[in-house]
Amino acid sequence: MKFDSKFVDRGSFMPAHGLTFGKEEVCKEPMFYRASADFAYEHGGPITRQFLKNLPGDWKNIPVTIDSRVHMLMPGWFPCIPGMHHDDIPRTREDRQPNYEQLDYSADHIMGLVNGDVAPTEFAVGEIDLEIPPVGSLVYREWHPKIMQAIDAGVLQSTKAESYKYIQFDNFAFHQGTKAVGSGWRWFIRVSRNTDRANDCKNEIRQQVQVYMENPMEGW
Repeated sequence: MKFDSKFVDRGSFMPAHGLTFGKEEVCKEPMFYRASADFAYEHGGPITRQFLKNLPGDWKNIPVTIDSRVHMLMPGWFPCIPGMHHDDIPRTREDRQPNYEQLDYSADHIMGLVNGDVAPTEFAVGEIDLEIPPVGSLVYREWHPKIMQAIDAGVLQSTKAESYKYIQFDNFAFHQGTKAVGSGWRWFIRVSRNTDRANDCKNEIRQQVQVYMENPMEGW
């Protein structure tokens, strides 16, 4: 199957005064799971509101669903499960893995980071052909090393998302969370459209978030 993995820079949500959000704002920002835009704006803090009010025009006044997270990271920690993957591929195979042979919808996403330099989202940009792993296989476990080999060979280009940028991508854009290179608070948001989830918002405010460690037995 051929994938055109890419993203588009849709501008900045940097505050007009030019001052960035600091630790005190990031660590207090509410986190959302499958929230509508109205719910997230009403219950969000200054970062969420800044992001939503300045969204590109084609992302406003349409059904969307919003997920956001705040992480306190230390060197070597991951803000999400690492590994190249796609967002929002329907998991309708009998093994509950992503079903690329029956795509019921084609989702679009737009994401943003504050203090993203501590652990930026990495995109693999370019075109690549991959065989769909058979039922019973873990799709992204099979594909991750192939994506990384393609980056090493120059077939794909590794590009990392910058803080305060609107990054738009679709459900064929390979990307992954990266290992934190320092200590600090990181805010992440993803707004999704053209997805079944946008019509079934849960409007949950999350009170906890986990980190992932490459070698958990090394301790704290």
